Amino acid sequence: MREYRFQADGDSIEVFRRLRGAWRDVQALERSVTVRLTDGTAVRFNVELYDIEPGFAATCLVADVIADESAHDEITGAVVSETSDLGLGGNDVVLFTGATWLSATAVESNDERIDASRMEAVVQQVGTPADVPADAEAVCLTNDAIVIASPVGTGCLIRIASMAGRLELYTDKAVIAAFLMSRSYASSDNE
Repeated sequence: MREYRFQADGDSIEVFRRLRGAWRDVQALERSVTVRLTDGTAVRFNVELYDIEPGFAATCLVADVIADESAHDEITGAVVSETSDLGLGGNDVVLFTGATWLSATAVESNDERIDASRMEAVVQQVGTPADVPADAEAVCLTNDAIVIASPVGTGCLIRIASMAGRLELYTDKAVIAAFLMSRSYASSDNE
């Protein structure tokens, strides 16, 4: 199996750590999410596409710091989410790993004229590292989501959407809990 990684490096981790501080609010567009912090800076999330090899691409959640006077500008057309509990600071930040892989699959045909018994197609799939089958031809590990939890148990989930290049932002506790359970990060006993 060919293996690739496009995950956060040391500089990116430092950007994500800034989210531990006190938040002012979150501004979300389809392709970016900006967290404005009370220290006068902001963290902007985007989706980055990596062309790995012909016919194989993966997306990764990336972030950068906005430290100039534009850090607290209102973004035209953005949905603003108030995140008062995250404004307390002392937040926990958890970065999640996703996987994109190529797998061969048998071709099926309902057309009696086509003998598909020895035909295969290579299909690109997305999930978690635990979802990657042992017979995958290639796999790429990326960061696909981040959860930020306030000291009082509320939080924010930012993840890559199923539509290419888009992000999803959730602050609903039930949605975040379901995501954490799907990633084996929490159990229903911890609610």
